[in-house]
This record gives sequence, structure tokens and C-alpha cells, in this order.
Amino acid sequence: MGRLVFITGASSGIGQALAWRFYQAGYSLALVARRTEETLAWAQSINIQSDRYKIYSADVSVVDSIVAAGQACLAQQGVPDVVIASAGISVGVDTAERGDIDVMVKVLATNTVGTAATFHPFIEPMTRRGSGALVGIGSVAGIRGLPGHGAYCASKAGVISYCESLRGELRSCGVKVVTICPGYIDTH
Repeated sequence: MGRLVFITGASSGIGQALAWRFYQAGYSLALVARRTEETLAWAQSINIQSDRYKIYSADVSVVDSIVAAGQACLAQQGVPDVVIASAGISVGVDTAERGDIDVMVKVLATNTVGTAATFHPFIEPMTRRGSGALVGIGSVAGIRGLPGHGAYCASKAGVISYCESLRGELRSCGVKVVTICPGYIDTH
């Protein structure tokens, strides 16, 4: 069996771009998105071979949803070689506004907790196998705060620190943890 990559946020942006790149490199794809119809339309529009991908519906901000998608991937496609937690949102916030605290909760649930929940189903099988890579998509905004974007910046700082901690935990198991911190990207 060929190599397999599991990617959240596959309906657009960085997740979709990574899916295309991994496909070109010969990987089979486990594509995860809330907008599965858009993901399917994209895969068909660029002629991705139907036997080289599966699409899983999940919302990474809902732990049981993304864990179920990971478990479905394990059952249907096996243990991935690479898992990329790419799903994310960026919404401006003003901490003086009470409603924006609720927005911050959603951003943290999606970007930070969603990354951990994405990795969760794969840690034990990858550890048992002794190989694999878990890739968290951070941001330069996780290193340097930006006015009006406290929720996003905090969430990406959380991804960076979480991945650093997980890297130390898994170092001796043969599972790599990679953090990518891109700058500004036009993702439409």
C-alpha cells in the first residue's frame, strides 16, 4: 500500500494546497472538511483518481467529530504516514466586547484544541508502528501578537507550544512532530 496523508481543512486554503502537493508526490489522501461537497467538487475538477482519496466530514472544533473522522480513516484507509492539522479560522476580536469572548472560545476550540483532537486517534497507532509525522499549522502570528487578532494569535501560540510539548513526548517513539508557521497567505 502507498503512503497516506490525513489533512483537515481540505476544502480550501493551505489544507487544499497541501492535499494537491501530497497527491502529486504519490500519496493517497484522507481529506477532512466541514464542506465535503466543495472538497469533492475540487477533487473531481482536478481529476484526482477516485481510488486515491476518501473524504471525511468533521468539524475540528467538536472533539468527538474529528476523533470519529480519524477513527474512520484508520478503519477504511489504515494508519497515515502524515497527519496535518490544517483546519483553522481567523476572526478579529475586541476583548472589550463581551460577545467577542465567545468568538475567542470558538477560535481556540478550532485552532488549538482542534489540532490536538486531530492528532489524538493517530498517536497510539503511529507509536506502535514506530513512525509517522504529525504536522501542526501554526503561524507567525503565534509568535508576535497583532492588534485586533488576539484570539487568532493566542490560538496559534497554543498550537506552537502544544506541538513543542508533543514533540518532546514522542521523540523516543519514532513519531515526528512538525510545526509550520507560515506568514500571510491569500487563501480564497
